Amino acid sequence: MIHSSATVQIDGFCDLPKDALVSDVILSLGSNADSVRAFYIAKQALDQLGELMMSDRIIGKDFTGKTDKIYHNACASLRCHNPASIVQLSQNFKQIERLCGRSADNTIKQYVPMDLDILAVRINKCWYIHTKRLPLKAHERAGLSQVAQWLLSY
Repeated sequence: MIHSSATVQIDGFCDLPKDALVSDVILSLGSNADSVRAFYIAKQALDQLGELMMSDRIIGKDFTGKTDKIYHNACASLRCHNPASIVQLSQNFKQIERLCGRSADNTIKQYVPMDLDILAVRINKCWYIHTKRLPLKAHERAGLSQVAQWLLSY
């Protein structure tokens, strides 16, 4: 992979244009603690960032099998009111997780009020897929079938 001053390497994304503004984001949302409240808060906060389309929530056991927790998962498509860098958007999503009750020590207790993960971003009419999120999980595929069906081919 060639890196130059015109590109930036973001974990899981290959050579995004430096200072590129993201216009659209595809997200995966997950919660195993106070999920109804967390999804409400996350949806309200995401609505402030742009035009939001949410999939239905999928409720099921922890797909990793590491806990007995019940997870609520969904996918979302967000068209940003004000395009921003992927770094800025990531910071916004971390802030939303904190609004929902997430903190650094939550994962130790396997308590996840809200987890927002970027699956893909659109910059200058080109989509960039977060390769570390592949292959897509079953609950992500179900959500994406409602908000970003094109992503199912990856």
